[in-house]
Amino acid sequence: MRTLIMQAFCLAASLTAQAIAQSPEGPVVAFVTGTTLVLTSASGQVTQRIDLRHPVYNFALSSDRKLLVTVAPDTATGGNLDLLDLQTQRQTRLTSGNLYFKASELDKGETEVYDDPQFSPDGRSIAFAIHTDNPGDGNDAINDSGPIAVMDLQSRKVRVLKATENIDGQGLCFANSPMWSPDGKWILFNCENGAFVTDAQGISLRDLNLGTDKDALTFAVSWLGNSCVLYLQSHTTNGSIDLSKDEVLLYNLRTAMSLRPTSKMQFPGWTAISLREASDAAFILESSAGKTVETNDKEWTFPAVRLVFNGYYSWRAPTAHIIGSWQSSSIPRECE
Repeated sequence: MRTLIMQAFCLAASLTAQAIAQSPEGPVVAFVTGTTLVLTSASGQVTQRIDLRHPVYNFALSSDRKLLVTVAPDTATGGNLDLLDLQTQRQTRLTSGNLYFKASELDKGETEVYDDPQFSPDGRSIAFAIHTDNPGDGNDAINDSGPIAVMDLQSRKVRVLKATENIDGQGLCFANSPMWSPDGKWILFNCENGAFVTDAQGISLRDLNLGTDKDALTFAVSWLGNSCVLYLQSHTTNGSIDLSKDEVLLYNLRTAMSLRPTSKMQFPGWTAISLREASDAAFILESSAGKTVETNDKEWTFPAVRLVFNGYYSWRAPTAHIIGSWQSSSIPRECE
């Protein structure tokens, strides 16, 4: 068993001082500090604290806030999945043994790991990414490539989405950040070479072709209705990324056209290069220094966490996610 040493990160003093009592505001952000899952309102008031009893690498919270799927900090790129019933406090291991890679396919010291879980809209399944981890040779997007899978939480049956095994005829990519469409029919995900959409059964695959030959760096952030994708687009000038020109755009799946968001979804230009999640209530930025959560009322910064595994270490932005999605009033009619 690999030994984990996790350096605790400091929260903003104003946040830690908040009372644990219920707030009249609903929770909009969830994050993990140490071994505690914390839910906060848009004003930064803590609405709930949940003792997880152990550190986690990542997590997903069901929309009814009754179930929590956590990623164990087994390696620097992910670990096994566990399910915690927040009502009974019963925890069960969801993964055991390799789900995709055969042992003979892995190099010495290489392991199969999981990350980026997300509940389906009906709460019955989770989508997650499968990767490999080999700290001795270093971890990067190409070496750690793997598909997206879906697990039925009742039967524990896992379906590897076949469409995510062959990206643009080039085989596996570093598939990550799977996101269910609001109707549960489609899954959006990112790769090192773009953003893609597959049906929930993993049969079809659509390359969104969001970037261009000149400006190829894109990252899908969220669904907006069932027909549009919010994404960030980086721009280059003379071969270098020009932060002043980066922007957040909408891609309409029906028309295959990109457009600028409505006035209800305006983001400062500097958010484009680091935007990872967004909703009406908040947006989350990620950089090598850590994570920043912004709402209309408050801003919190979470410094990066140092993870050490058997002598190898890496820095990771702390885990924080938005609770809920876009309100219908913010979704353009053509995206519904």
